[in-house]
Amino acid sequence: MLEQIERYLDGELEPALHAEVHAHLAGCGPCSSHSEFQRRLKELLREKCGCDEVPPGLLERVRAVFSEPGTG
Repeated sequence: MLEQIERYLDGELEPALHAEVHAHLAGCGPCSSHSEFQRRLKELLREKCGCDEVPPGLLERVRAVFSEPGTG
């Protein structure tokens, strides 16, 4: 669910999965807390970076790193 939360916050989910994650967050305190933390972190990074767009390929590289065994 945590991976889906990231994609949910980034607006990258299909409508049906978006609704599923939204419903899950409404009933799961730990995931809701994680989601709120991530949302605030993304907001802070956007403010401090001064950029609205991710450089091409960066998102895929970051996801690849975090999908490697032992990285969470």
